[in-house]
Parts: sequence; C-alpha cells; structure tokens
Amino acid sequence: MKFTLREVIRHQLRPLPEVSTFAVDLTGKVVIVTGANIGLGFETAKHLASMKPAKLILACRTPETGNKAAADITQATGCSTVVCWQLDLSDPESVKAFADKFEREGGGKLDILIENAAVGLFSWKRAVTGWEQTIATNHLGTAHLALRMLPFLLKAEKPRLVIVASDVHYFVTDPNEADTDGVLQRLNDQKQKGKFYAISNRYQVSKLFNVLYARALSSHLPRGTSLTVNAVNPGLCVSSLLRDLNPVVRIPLRALSRPVARSTEVGSRVFVHAAVATELDGKTGEFLQSCKVDEPSDFVISERGASASRRLWTDTLADLSEFDDQVPVGVNRYLQ
Repeated sequence: MKFTLREVIRHQLRPLPEVSTFAVDLTGKVVIVTGANIGLGFETAKHLASMKPAKLILACRTPETGNKAAADITQATGCSTVVCWQLDLSDPESVKAFADKFEREGGGKLDILIENAAVGLFSWKRAVTGWEQTIATNHLGTAHLALRMLPFLLKAEKPRLVIVASDVHYFVTDPNEADTDGVLQRLNDQKQKGKFYAISNRYQVSKLFNVLYARALSSHLPRGTSLTVNAVNPGLCVSSLLRDLNPVVRIPLRALSRPVARSTEVGSRVFVHAAVATELDGKTGEFLQSCKVDEPSDFVISERGASASRRLWTDTLADLSEFDDQVPVGVNRYLQ
C-alpha cells in the first residue's frame, strides 16, 4: 500500500470508536503496558484499568514517574490492582530481571502485553550494550521482551501481543536495504554510508522492523495456539515522543502537526482495540490502524519484504542470544 500525505491526513481525521464500544471484562486477566508512565501508554493503561484486570503492570524505565502514574490511574478508575515495575528495554539485564520477576510474582500467565515503549532520537547515541539507542530500544528490546514473556502468554486462554509500530514505516528511505545480511550490525556502524542508515531515517527504520518482526514472530507461533501478534499504528499524536528533538525543529513541527494530531487519549484507543476487541479474535500477523486491519507498506508485502522479515528474525535471535542464553532455549521450546 502506498501511503501518501493525503492518506495520512484522511486517517488522522477519521473518527475513532469510543473504548466503551469494544471494551471487555478483564476480571482475572493480567496485563502489561510498557512505557505507561506518560502519553499513549498512560492513556492505554487507564482505559484497561477501567475493565477491572486482576493485575495491570506499568512497565516503566523510571520507577518514580511510573509509581505516580499507577497512583493516578488508581485514583481515576478505582482499580486497585495497578502496579509499576521497572523496565529499561535498551538494557538486556533489565529485560531479564523483569521476566524473572514476572515468573515469581505475575501469577503464572499473561493475557495481554502491549509493547508501547519507544524512543525517537535524532542524534547518535549508544545504549549500555553498545547498540545504537533507537535500535536497542525500539527493536531489540521489544523483541527481547516478547520472547521472554512468550511462555507466560502461551499459558493464557486468548492472549494477545500488541507491538506498537507507526505509519512512518511507509516512508522509510531505501527500504530494500532492510533485505541485507547483517542489517542490524550495519545499522550499528556509525560510519555506514547510505540514506537507509542515516540517523534521520532511524526511527522510521525501527518502526518498519516492528512491522516485520510482528509478522515473523506470528509465522513462528506453534500450531493451534490462540496467541495473536499484531503491529498497530496510533497515528500522529500530541505526545512526548519528540522530546529529544532540537527545540528549533521540535517547536515548529508540533505547531504544524497540531491541527491534525490526535490527543493521546484518542490515539490510545487503537492500542486498546488491538488488545481486547473481540472482532480481532484469531487475527495475527496483521497491521492495524484506525481500529481496523489495514495493509502495510508495499515493501512489507513484497517478496523483498518477506525476505527482510526472515533475515531480521534470524539476525535478531542471533544478537539477542549473545545477551541472554534463555532466548534460544525459549525459541526452541515454544516456537516452530
């Protein structure tokens, strides 16, 4: 699908259904939302809290803001089962500690995992692992958490994994470069030449990887499972994602986008819809936007896109296995 500026604006202005029209009873269900201390994650968690989950875990990098968010959600909804657990997706040790804690305290099964946490950097920065921060957080960390939580998801009755992508994946420069051996390592080389590898293209690339990875993981799910894995686009929202952008650029960009940008509450509806709407039962490997299944970019659905998805899967497992020896164990045990 080609996504033009006209299409972007059309989607932005499309009214989204109220959460009450597709809400469900989450009694007895365990839910995790990453990056839930502010913005889209916070609004998503607040909506889910109103559905009475047995446990709602806000997975946040900063416990102070996460605890405040949990208290605010409890006060707003009356849900007393909201807690904050520390999680830094860019740090594999943090991901492992989070998964280990869930094994001890999570209740055994996980019904909904919404992977919302992301960064939008516009300058080169490395995570503690040495990986470039955007790829470390938006792709590798997201993939790592999904694989570590897989055993608990597979124990639930109708579990859902929601990976937050974006419509910016339509606009990646030179997307065919994604179908390259060792693309992750190339992205981690600051001297790598080419528009695909430019830091100005990095956020878009990370969101393309979210779509490709969701499709790859879905294709490896065991036969007969009820677990679904989908990528979802919230659209352009008034959020804090641009906070790391130079103010000279950030302020005008926000001013220009404000007329069509969704509020974080409206944007969060697509996450909640992806997590609970009964009309999505059994649908997996899809790209969702405006509370509907939609077609991703022409590259994603092309033969090159399918090849890129397979390469990304293989490279991701190899890179994550260097940090966590339980990744290959889990893949061999739970996936096909």
